[in-house]
Amino acid sequence: MKKFTFYLSLIALLVTSCDNEGKGAYNGPGIGGDDTEKVKVGEQLPAWEEGCFDIHFINTARGECCFYILPDGTTLLVDAGEVEGDSAMNLTPNKETRPYITYANYIKHFMPKGKTAIDYCAPSHFHTDHIGSKDMVTETAPAGYRKSGLTALYDLVPYNHILDRAYPDYPTDDKHETVPRIDGQLAVDWGKFVKWGVKEKEFTAERFTPGEKQIVMVNNPSKYSDFSILNICANGFVVGKDSNGKNIILGKKSGVGNAASCGFHVKYGKFDYIACGDLVSTAQNLVARYFRDFIGDGNLDSFKCHHHLASNGWGSEMQELNFNPRFILNHCFSTVKPDVGQLLYVLPIKNGFFATNLHPEIVANSDFVSNNLIKQINGYDGHIVLRVEAGGSSFSIYMLDDSDFEYRVKSTHGPYKSK
Repeated sequence: MKKFTFYLSLIALLVTSCDNEGKGAYNGPGIGGDDTEKVKVGEQLPAWEEGCFDIHFINTARGECCFYILPDGTTLLVDAGEVEGDSAMNLTPNKETRPYITYANYIKHFMPKGKTAIDYCAPSHFHTDHIGSKDMVTETAPAGYRKSGLTALYDLVPYNHILDRAYPDYPTDDKHETVPRIDGQLAVDWGKFVKWGVKEKEFTAERFTPGEKQIVMVNNPSKYSDFSILNICANGFVVGKDSNGKNIILGKKSGVGNAASCGFHVKYGKFDYIACGDLVSTAQNLVARYFRDFIGDGNLDSFKCHHHLASNGWGSEMQELNFNPRFILNHCFSTVKPDVGQLLYVLPIKNGFFATNLHPEIVANSDFVSNNLIKQINGYDGHIVLRVEAGGSSFSIYMLDDSDFEYRVKSTHGPYKSK
């Protein structure tokens, strides 16, 4: 009887250990495994390997830029912002290097061997911190578009295909039936750039359409049939289900800007990830329903914060529907993003929270200090890399030093089993 009780206790202990894997805040090496053995703090992050899926949050403290490497080496760029005076954060890696130069250096360093161009460029929307600003323009192309952010980066790292929310119309008024007018300092320039590129056969382009799988692997898709990217929102429209469980498109034409952001759901084996730019308002609530209906409670492995986790970055319906991604990645660089009030709500419901920056004013906020929030944030101030292992069964998260171009590992987290 004593032996039976002992074995029952041992089984219970093992079950509890498995259930708790990946929970709580991790600062430093995670639960062990091959990945943490080959990635060393203080050394350069190893290059992407075929079969892995990489998500890179490139930090300059002057804009948002996400670079993705799909399992077969297909590449995707979402945003390359470049702003001046919008943030009191120190420009990284130094004040002499323009953000688009930093993005280019980073991308070239991690680009799969043999590739010189980005397969897909898909800006989430047209604001300065996502595509560029007039304040950073030093040159105008012969085609008439000003160069900053995405339009400047193209000269260093070309794009093969463009996906955005407004091609080919780029309306500047509210008369279009389904596409809100474009806004942002370089929105018109972006439209000129895309039309020039298509006309000159520099690249191809199409409108980002919810419900479609427009981002597909271009090298060896049949080898990774368990990987997919579904467009889930754009211009206020979101993928949903009707009363019979059939997939439909919900919503209506949004207002300009953040509410019109494009977003997608990446699925690789058991791994799930959602990124929707600066999404706010009705479409944000509908994406929360998408999470409920298509992914399920506790099964979203990672999530890029809406709108840098500003005060409107975690809407009421996200809270009501228990929107609870396991690991949250935040591209942020201002005095009010992330919002401390939102952090007080979000930090207890996740397994890990990572931020490219934490502004000194946020860290000094009385609520931030009194609740000791710094201890609940796993990593901050640097590039963030989420690397999913081949097959999607596990993933790790790394913070990289952003003070130079060496990309040394500051901290390792994981590996974690995908849900």
